[in-house]
Amino acid sequence: MKMKNYFTLLLTALVCSGVAAQTVPYVSIHDIQYVSPTNLANCVDSSQYENQLIRTRGIVIVDGGRVEVPSSAVQGGFRPFMYIVDTAAAGQMGPFKAVEVAGWYPSGNQQVPHPIAWQVVAGDVVEVIGLVKNFNRNTQIEPQQFSHINLISSNAPVPQPAVVSVGQLNDQNRVNQLPTGEQWEGAFVEIQNVTVVNVDFFANGTRVSFDVVDANGNRINVSDRFIAQRLPTYQVTNPNSPYATINGGPGTGLFQPPVVGAFYQKIKGIILHSANGCTGLNGRGYELNPFDSTHYVLGATPPVISDKQRVPPVPNPTQQVKITFTANDPDGTVANAKVFWSSNLSVPVAQFDSITATLKPGTTDEYEVTLPSQPLNTVVRYYIRATDNQGNVSRLPTGNFNNEPRVFHYTVRASGMVIPDIQYVLDGGDSPYRGQQVTVKGIVTSTAKDQDMGYVYIQDPDYNEWSGIWLVGVGLFDLFRHEEVQVTGVVEEFFNYTRLQVVNVQKTGKLDSTSIQPVVLNPSDSATLHPLNMEKYEGMLVRFQHPTTGQKIRISEPKLTFGEYRIATQAGFTSPNNSFRVHAGRQSNTAFSSLWVQPVTDTIYATVDGVMNVPPIVTSDTMTFDAVQGIVFFSFSNFKLHPRANDDFIGANFPMLPVTDRPRSPINVREYEHVRVSLYPNPAHDILNITSSANEHVMATITDLQGRVVKRFEIQPFEVNTYDISALKAGVYLVTLVSKSGNVMGNSKLVVQ
Repeated sequence: MKMKNYFTLLLTALVCSGVAAQTVPYVSIHDIQYVSPTNLANCVDSSQYENQLIRTRGIVIVDGGRVEVPSSAVQGGFRPFMYIVDTAAAGQMGPFKAVEVAGWYPSGNQQVPHPIAWQVVAGDVVEVIGLVKNFNRNTQIEPQQFSHINLISSNAPVPQPAVVSVGQLNDQNRVNQLPTGEQWEGAFVEIQNVTVVNVDFFANGTRVSFDVVDANGNRINVSDRFIAQRLPTYQVTNPNSPYATINGGPGTGLFQPPVVGAFYQKIKGIILHSANGCTGLNGRGYELNPFDSTHYVLGATPPVISDKQRVPPVPNPTQQVKITFTANDPDGTVANAKVFWSSNLSVPVAQFDSITATLKPGTTDEYEVTLPSQPLNTVVRYYIRATDNQGNVSRLPTGNFNNEPRVFHYTVRASGMVIPDIQYVLDGGDSPYRGQQVTVKGIVTSTAKDQDMGYVYIQDPDYNEWSGIWLVGVGLFDLFRHEEVQVTGVVEEFFNYTRLQVVNVQKTGKLDSTSIQPVVLNPSDSATLHPLNMEKYEGMLVRFQHPTTGQKIRISEPKLTFGEYRIATQAGFTSPNNSFRVHAGRQSNTAFSSLWVQPVTDTIYATVDGVMNVPPIVTSDTMTFDAVQGIVFFSFSNFKLHPRANDDFIGANFPMLPVTDRPRSPINVREYEHVRVSLYPNPAHDILNITSSANEHVMATITDLQGRVVKRFEIQPFEVNTYDISALKAGVYLVTLVSKSGNVMGNSKLVVQ
């Protein structure tokens, strides 16, 4: 930053600092952050000034140029933050002394970055006016206009870290310890003598976080709020970053991630709160965010295992599997490398069999192992371990899950990969095929057409779990619901949501409107709603309804943040354990719901984050339904339901526009255009006769107007087929004829009296 610009900001700030500030009460950072021991013991960590407009001053802890938070919601694509410490005691770090400040302000429908926020340096003194808010229980001050951030001076001592034990922050399961950890929220701290137990690459390999434990096993995530921990594959977004090309930097991150087993003598950084445990949220506890490369002080380093490959990726029962990998040691030599494996899911990881890896001929660090063939549908688990000449051990994959080390896995299939191979995980993590090109088949459940969600999903009809996936890429707009397609693409993790970046799509010519039926779930069952259970429904068509026949579900919380609301079986059910999120009316770089759904949380979404194609109906806790269905999505640490259009709200107690003109696939129009189907009598009462001119046996399916299948039977060709329908209630039904190959031959309306 040029000195001239800096002093211009300082002068402007000093002129503005008195404007309106005297009418806003001054509160010290300590008083904003302080929470009583009683409240913390009762899992209450909110500031006593929550939702109040206050004024405070603090010393800047970290240069604004080191913050690295991309965001499409903020003008310019970058979200600045400031971290400030109480001016008392010359900025000495201590309990309840530091806080996070949002470095942007609202302007109309936009969020605008404040120039002071991303140009401040450590030791600056700022005055901030703003609302006291929280994000995932992390307190932050949110300025409401440009004049609410002011630079007062630039000569205070640069704040130094306080030494804090990991056990004060989190326990062995990374659960936040509010009574001792909350006091360090927003503070600059140093932890000592910790070992890396998990390394997590995400955002398609451009970002990384890792977990460390102390000698007592207490665990904390080291995260990447700042450029110091961004990888060389990451592109800088902060215009004032020392890593930006305009400032002479490389334009990318430079961080070299550790390996599991690496020992750090110390790590420094800012503590942020990602709530979990008693709060009912699913975050990672208190997290440490280093903001300078000098904040990582390494000790001994174990071997580095990389470049793992498996051929074939999905074997059949006759194929052996060859595993290859590279292992080398930065400060010594590799003494041995082994692959541990098991074909029995009930065997603990500690009891896996092992095979010593051999060096590939002509290499010094490339190893290989061959695993034997296995029966159809066998799940094979395995991991790689390497030991160096000093006895330091590393393993791949890294980390633990449910007190067991993580492992790789594959499933033996008859004829190649299926969608569940991509989605099925043993540890709640990323797809085992992330970054790999794969080919799978599925039935289209959502499209980019009118009167649909606007995003394409497919689902494998042969499986009721792990069987749906989001498609992005080329050739998708021409897909229609119920078409079977074969797609080839690269598996991606979009902020922990698996999708396929498609490079080729082919229609098989099959149209199947009956094989994909929504999985029915209870929106208030805590076991069902647990994130580890919901993971298997990611990308799938799911229907939420009351477990008691005839009872309604309802909107239990009509307005959450970001256009979301909750559904449940009872009024007042608003926790993650007894209600489920629904999202509609928003499409942006971070929101992927439907614009063809009327129930939304605010009429503002008619034109914000996309233009809705139907008039908005503001959600209310008086709204009830027989069922609500849609695609299960995951974002911002929460699973949620994305209804595709109005007809995914079944039996609503308020009027919505009908879905009448959804485009239909032309695949079978020509093939079966000469097939004639006759239903009589129609209206019918007890008996229904059906004749078909198709020259093959076909299946007839009767569904009600809620999409529920009420009867199935086989139709003989060129015969009068008579069936008893006395059990059907009076009403209107749809009779669908489907060929043995799954193609829809025709639909007819049936009236039962």
